[in-house]
Amino acid sequence: MNAISKLLLGGELDRKVLLGAERSTLMLVDDPLRQYSSFFMRLLAATVVATAGIASDSATTIIGAMLIAPLMSPMLGTALATAMGRPRQALRTLALVVFGMALVVVASACVTALIPVAADMETNSQVLCRVSPRLVDLIIALAAGFMAALASMRADIPDAVPGVAISASIVPPLCVVGAGIYEGVPSAAVGAFTLFFTNFLAIQVMGGLVYLLMGLGARRLSEVGAQARQIWYALVALAMAVVVGLLFSTSMDVLSVTQRERQVQDVTAAWLDGSDYRVEGLEVDGEDVYVRIVGHGDVPDARGLSDTLDEKDVGVQSVSVSVLEEQRVVTGS
Repeated sequence: MNAISKLLLGGELDRKVLLGAERSTLMLVDDPLRQYSSFFMRLLAATVVATAGIASDSATTIIGAMLIAPLMSPMLGTALATAMGRPRQALRTLALVVFGMALVVVASACVTALIPVAADMETNSQVLCRVSPRLVDLIIALAAGFMAALASMRADIPDAVPGVAISASIVPPLCVVGAGIYEGVPSAAVGAFTLFFTNFLAIQVMGGLVYLLMGLGARRLSEVGAQARQIWYALVALAMAVVVGLLFSTSMDVLSVTQRERQVQDVTAAWLDGSDYRVEGLEVDGEDVYVRIVGHGDVPDARGLSDTLDEKDVGVQSVSVSVLEEQRVVTGS
């Protein structure tokens, strides 16, 4: 055992902890009724809670769903079984992940159809934060995957598990997929599934790396086990490259929008400079700008704002300005 594995494990490998990790990740199923019933009941309960939280736009409710959702367990099981060169167990846990994923999507669509509060896919903050994943989401997922794998092999850091469950967003994006399918918004469903897949890949990458560094893949493998591990890691690497490309593109789009909004804000502030008006609200919707100003006196010419934005080449097609007049209060003795 080298220094890195000792550092990650906090000492020598505890065989009892390894056995517990195999059981908790469903890589080892020695009590099918207990283990599978617990998994599916928790998964369905988490789906109902998360979908209701999304519909009501409640972050607190969704956090509660994250804490009881068990879908990360077979994901870690896939990473652990692959690292240890056990393709049969890896396929079983991967199949459980796929089946659980499909169950969440179907159940969330059904819950969305039944609850009286419809999820507005265009304004709901819990939807919007999950349909446009960025590179920062991948970074979070990688860190969460590292901590999840570490916690699974160390009995001295169980307190990390709730934090990992919250940071690694797994079930809520799938609930958005189901809600998006039911509401007829495929773009939201695709974006949310991309976030879920990003988290899945991050867990495979960091989980596999941690388990290998711990020395769990050092034993002599069968030819089938070695080939299966190589194929799986090659597929994960290819999928990760594609996902990174997609997330980079999304991140650049978000950065471009943010820069445009900042430019519009600066130009609008300069346009109002010297007047008795101030900006109450400003919205950039694609190439359209909507400005609300409040004040009194002579209203600045909206054409001047539009011309300045054109000169700055901000990329704006139309500018709408709404004015709210304030009554000027004059006091005297």
